[in-house]
Amino acid sequence: MEIESPQTSHEHILKRVSRACLHCRQRKSRCDLDSNGNPGKPPCQRCVREHRECVLGGSNRGGRRIRKNKIKNFTPTIPSPNKNRNSDTSSPTDLEPVRRPSASYPGPVVFVSPNHPSASAAAVEEDDASIGSVPRNPSDAWQCLTGIADGRADRAQSGSDGFSAYNGLRNSISLSDFNVPSTGIRAYRLVQSRSLDSDTVWLLITRYAENFHPYLPLVPRKYFDRATLNEFANNDKYLLTAVLTVASKDVVERPEIHEFCSKYMLELISAISAGADCDVDAVEALLLLAEWEPQGLRSSIERVGRGEEDRAAWMHVGLALRSGYFMGLDRTSFRGDQYGDQATEARRRLAWANCYVSDRLISVRIGRAFWSRGPGPMTGLVSHDFPSLQPIKEGDEDYSKILQAQLDLTQLYGNVHEVLYSGMRASSQMMLMGDYVKYVDDFRLAILRWKSLWGPLDCSAPMRATLQLSYEYLRLYTTAFAFQAAISQSLAKPKADGISHRDQLISTFKNVASMPDSRFIYESVDAAKAYLTILVDNVDPEKHLHFMPLRFYLYGIYSAVFLYKARSFGMMVPSEEAKVQGLVARTTEVLRQSSAGPDDIGSRYSRLLELLWKPKTSTAVPSAAETPPTNGFALRTALTNPVTDPITDPVDAYMDFSPANDFSWLDLEAVGDYVSGDPISGGLLGLDAFQNMADSFQPGAQNWQPSSWLGDISTNLLF
Repeated sequence: MEIESPQTSHEHILKRVSRACLHCRQRKSRCDLDSNGNPGKPPCQRCVREHRECVLGGSNRGGRRIRKNKIKNFTPTIPSPNKNRNSDTSSPTDLEPVRRPSASYPGPVVFVSPNHPSASAAAVEEDDASIGSVPRNPSDAWQCLTGIADGRADRAQSGSDGFSAYNGLRNSISLSDFNVPSTGIRAYRLVQSRSLDSDTVWLLITRYAENFHPYLPLVPRKYFDRATLNEFANNDKYLLTAVLTVASKDVVERPEIHEFCSKYMLELISAISAGADCDVDAVEALLLLAEWEPQGLRSSIERVGRGEEDRAAWMHVGLALRSGYFMGLDRTSFRGDQYGDQATEARRRLAWANCYVSDRLISVRIGRAFWSRGPGPMTGLVSHDFPSLQPIKEGDEDYSKILQAQLDLTQLYGNVHEVLYSGMRASSQMMLMGDYVKYVDDFRLAILRWKSLWGPLDCSAPMRATLQLSYEYLRLYTTAFAFQAAISQSLAKPKADGISHRDQLISTFKNVASMPDSRFIYESVDAAKAYLTILVDNVDPEKHLHFMPLRFYLYGIYSAVFLYKARSFGMMVPSEEAKVQGLVARTTEVLRQSSAGPDDIGSRYSRLLELLWKPKTSTAVPSAAETPPTNGFALRTALTNPVTDPITDPVDAYMDFSPANDFSWLDLEAVGDYVSGDPISGGLLGLDAFQNMADSFQPGAQNWQPSSWLGDISTNLLF
């Protein structure tokens, strides 16, 4: 090593720097880069003096340092593919070994010349890199460190020409030997494994575009051109798999296609939940699954619907929301916070808007609190904020206006849910105090204003039907609160001796016109009947209903269950009851026609309504010995061993046992338990809570509190 004179060292005493050229670094001597008129840049003084090429080396500060292992035996060097491109070659003595990432790495040691042009390109001043802002949390700091580490890894890989040549040689050998495509539709898992071929994939995409896409237009329409099939498979495998899974769910001629797609979709969902790196297409895929919930994603399917689709949709929407939050999709609610190019930003905004809609609607369906409480599209997004949904040519559907109408209606759904159904304790206090009336009135006016604004919207018949159905169910969801309040107030009154709670409720609802909330009660029944009427008269079961999202099926089931509960309280005169029974019978027939098979959602829930609304076949009153027990045993026996004599059928008598019927109209699992004869917790959903509440209001009861009878009730409605 050359020792510099004290005079030389004294003349060049400068501040300590971490940059040096490769020659000075190899000699372990100071590299003076500040005496050439261009401070901090090569050439250094030594290289100028010795007439050498001065190449600035990278910084070794920070990061995980790996000591050089003393390697005794070296494997041969892979020749660079650029070696024959020019005549100059490097001697072995000028080569510097590249450090291995670990001692156990099985690959060969590769040498890189310090004079190679790639070394100069990799000489980036890392000291100039800085964090744009102060990290707000450990996640921000981790992202900064990850970005720096990734940049170094990219530069190390680009600077190691021999290592790249080795990888290229290895990949070329594997591809030539096994003929496995690396990109495009042929590299897509289902095609590569020969479960599907590219023609079948395209047929399913076309089927999805024609039948399912209009109800949730999340898939970029460029993917409906076969020329972009390779791009679809390369960039959006999550979304492509969801499209194939939904489109194949009713292909009864080849059920194995849906099985293949469902298995791969489950694998991708598991990867997302495990934290796999994914993009906005994963969120879009989860939203599609939540709207249709294909049968292949469930391990078992029961003959009678019990709300399994609601549970699955709740989980898929929740996973989509958390993934979207992690990707920063919520920032797209504000126009000033641009994330990338306009097309990417529009796609992210559309995905987050549908996350918002799905979260509100699934919470309303099952009576649970919202998952998403961050910024949503209520910040003023309109149809112009969704350019990918706007029509391209004359006659195209304007999905952007339809989405704006859905956003406005979803906002009303959310407001009703948060004010009236915010919690069982608060809702019950509101029912008993009577201050809910002003809220219900205000919501009714807001819903009517929405209808006057969006009712005349020019759109196709199926899309108009979806808006009408959503409107009618919102009417039902709002005014049903007053129905429940009337029940609570009636049971809170002291009852005369010898009068059961059933008789007390029936006597109250037989004279609905005299009740303070009669207008709300009448409107709730009218909304439920209007929903079923639209479903059976205005929607083609095979061309339209069959492809609609499952929420429109379930809204119809909720409406029919609500009417059954209202009928149990005795508020319908015989003529109206007969009309309602006929309407429900037509609904079950439409549901059956819309089904592709016995396991489809329409068939399963039509069976549920048939069991619930089984009409009486005789007015004969059973004797005391024939009176069915109230624990569900008779119904369970009747379902497993059908009774052939309609006069002695114990099921019919059991269906009219209690006006409360021990299940909520929003709890399809409890309805399924009821019709199948499984025991239901009466203290949770039935009449016991009302009985305890009524006892608390008896004379002499002190310090009544709702917590004394509510307990930990998770449902929102008791009737």
